[in-house]
Amino acid sequence: MQYSLPAVFLALASSLLAQEREPRFRIGLGLAGGDFDYETEGSNLDGETDAGFFRLQFEGTSSRGIGGGLRFESLVTDDDLFDAAGFAASEAHNGTVFGHFTYRLEAHRFAMPIRVGLLLNGLTLEETGSGDETTFGSVGPYFEVAPEVTLVRRGSTRWSLFAEVGVGVGGTAIEVAGDSRDYESATSFAGVELGTRLLLGPIELGLSYVGRWQALDESDPENGFVVLPNEVDFQGLMISFAVVF
Repeated sequence: MQYSLPAVFLALASSLLAQEREPRFRIGLGLAGGDFDYETEGSNLDGETDAGFFRLQFEGTSSRGIGGGLRFESLVTDDDLFDAAGFAASEAHNGTVFGHFTYRLEAHRFAMPIRVGLLLNGLTLEETGSGDETTFGSVGPYFEVAPEVTLVRRGSTRWSLFAEVGVGVGGTAIEVAGDSRDYESATSFAGVELGTRLLLGPIELGLSYVGRWQALDESDPENGFVVLPNEVDFQGLMISFAVVF
C-alpha cells in the first residue's frame, strides 16, 4: 500500500494535535558570557567587547498543550565597546521582554513549543564619562519554534537536545542625547539557541550556545537629519537552571 507524503504529514499532525498530556510549567534562569558586536553603516562607530547575559522565563501549558509565558533577557557589555574606533569609553545595555501565547506539540520523544507574541526591546549606548545616552526602543510581533528530542529516558531522568529559533520585527523610537529631534525607524530581530538539557526529576540543567541579532533601518528624516542603520549581535555560551512541574 502506498501513501503520499502530504497524507503522512497530515496524519502525523492530527496525531500530535489530538494527544492529551499532563499540564506543564517551567520556571528557568540562564547566565551567559560572550561577545557583543556593534556596527554602524556609513560610520566608524563600530566596536566589539565582552558581555554578560541574563535570562529569566516562565511558561505554562495545559493538558491540551495550550498556554503562554513570559521571558526577560538582559545584556550588559564592558565599557571599552568603541575604544578601538577612538571614541570615549562606552557600554551597551540591551533588555528584551517577550510575552507570548504557546502551543506545545508533543509525541513520545519529541516536543515543539510554538510561541507567538509581542516583543519589547530597549538598546542603550551610554558614554560612561558623561552619562550621555542614545536609546532605541522597539515593539513588535515575534515568532519562535523550539523543537526538542529526547535521546535517553530512564524514569524521571531525561537527556535531550533542543533548539530555539525566532524572528520578529518592530517599530523603533530613537532618542539621541543633546538632540531634541525624535527619530523613528524599524528593527528586525532574530534569535537562536542550540544545546542540551538534563532533567533530574523536577530539576533541569542546560548548556547551550545562544545568539541574538538585531538590525536597525535608517531612520525617517527629521529636519534633514537621520540616524544611520546599525547591526547588533551577541553570541555566547549559556548555562541554565529550571524547575519543571
